[in-house]
Amino acid sequence: MTAAVATPVRYPAGPITPHGAYYVLNGTHPEMQLRAYDDSVVMNIMGGRAIPWRTCPESIQLKDLRGLIPPWQMVDQKGATEDGVTFIDALYDPIEVVATVLARGRDGKHTRRVARHLIDSIDAKRTSELSWTTQELGKWWANVRWFKTPPDEYTGAQKRRQQLTLTLRVDNGFWRSFDDVDEFRFVYEDSGGNGVDEFDTPTVSELGTGWTVIYSGAGGGYARAFNGEVVWVDDPRHPVLSDGRTAVFRRNGYTSTTDNQVVSVVLGTFPEWSFPDSGYTDVWCRMSTSDTPGTSGVRLRIGLTNVTLSYFVGGVETVLRTKNILPPIPGERFGLVAGYESDPRTFKIQRNGAEIMTVVEGGAGSHLGASYRGAGAGMHAGAALLTQATPAAIRRWSAGDNSSATQSGFLTRMNWGDQPMPDRYTCYGPGMFSIGDGPGSTNMIQFGPLLPNQVMQIRTDPRDFGIADLTSTPSTPQELDLYSKALADLASFATANNAPMLFKQVASIFGVQPPQGNPWTLLNGRFSTKGISPKSPGRPAQPQHVACSITNGNADSAIVAAGTPLRRYPF
Repeated sequence: MTAAVATPVRYPAGPITPHGAYYVLNGTHPEMQLRAYDDSVVMNIMGGRAIPWRTCPESIQLKDLRGLIPPWQMVDQKGATEDGVTFIDALYDPIEVVATVLARGRDGKHTRRVARHLIDSIDAKRTSELSWTTQELGKWWANVRWFKTPPDEYTGAQKRRQQLTLTLRVDNGFWRSFDDVDEFRFVYEDSGGNGVDEFDTPTVSELGTGWTVIYSGAGGGYARAFNGEVVWVDDPRHPVLSDGRTAVFRRNGYTSTTDNQVVSVVLGTFPEWSFPDSGYTDVWCRMSTSDTPGTSGVRLRIGLTNVTLSYFVGGVETVLRTKNILPPIPGERFGLVAGYESDPRTFKIQRNGAEIMTVVEGGAGSHLGASYRGAGAGMHAGAALLTQATPAAIRRWSAGDNSSATQSGFLTRMNWGDQPMPDRYTCYGPGMFSIGDGPGSTNMIQFGPLLPNQVMQIRTDPRDFGIADLTSTPSTPQELDLYSKALADLASFATANNAPMLFKQVASIFGVQPPQGNPWTLLNGRFSTKGISPKSPGRPAQPQHVACSITNGNADSAIVAAGTPLRRYPF
């Protein structure tokens, strides 16, 4: 049983005033907010949210402010006979924000409480969040610590105001905003064209000649292609009062080369919830290419609050697992990975590329073989009192083989700060990863190879350069055994079968004499650039592209790039 999260103390108390709402909606003033190090106190100090109600004056009001921009030091070099100096670099010092505020209360007792909450919320050892929000730049914040004692006289014990001069330090010298994140994953689409459909051709009913559609259940609703999506059309003359109405779509002419498939859909709308059921969107793998669609295969069912993985044999459903999820939203991609080269009965469900559920089928209940390599999708209009609970529309469908491959592409990077943005690259195995040394660079830095389930992160910031092993699930014993044997052969050859004692003693978390050794040995090359270039002062931030590729990867392989934009001035 999890403990309930306490509601934070807020200043000013109560809802926003009409006057304050006007300021917020029009972006008249920046919104300045200070949050306690544990988020138990939230103080709005400037902007529309800082205006208190007359009947509840407890608040913290900003009187003056300085020191938002970090100071800097010039690094110069001067020769014995040189006029002037040669500029080498400039290094920023920590920011020292000095804010004079008034802690206000309706009487001395309430003023003491406001001042106490303020003082308790900042600390020299723990950092609090000081943030600024504007309509032009969004939210920028910094982790601040209490740097100097306030020099003010303490008079708020008897009065309705207490002045406090707060000196807060930002250690790293910059304001930051939300990370910019992009990822590169394999795209599994049949090269012949049958493995992808974006439903550009509208239909009156059904999905056109490229699909076989079978309906079952009560009601008269049907699916059709309209406006670039597969949508469900309710039939108000036939309300569904029993188990709902189901449509199964099988892609004509598509068969995978192997038993291992990756099938995904991109949702176009929200699934509808209605009493007593809701709408569902289905993803089908390993469908029979000759039987009636839906008779056999593996199905992922996506609902409003859960996903369900099942397989069908002779029309009989066997549920493998159900998991609760947050409601899906339009534009999200759900994928079903059915089988790997090492284990054809391992299934993974992915949401926007991230794994949300893994199921290993016990036994051999579901069909395998050349006759069961079709794929498709489907919809289920749930039972409802009025018409039908409409399933989410399908914007895009794709399918392909989950086989080891090499693919290349680009990571799109955006930096809306005024400082260079070093990236953090998180690599998900298996595979050998190549990443460009900055936007437009043809110098590729190689990392790997990583085994299945291995996750490692490369930090390119020169102040925090390093490689972190983020692996939480070890590779399978079979994979480790093959790797350890290969490593033993290499060690015997390189050391004349006299491996150093240190080599024998060092073992990794995987339980073998380490599969790759020190993660640094996997890195071939060094990132020499200073990160993603900052935006131009007079132009919007422009996308920048970093080349990348993955060799010998599969559906689990990915490169996730994340960078934190930095600014000297928050608004």
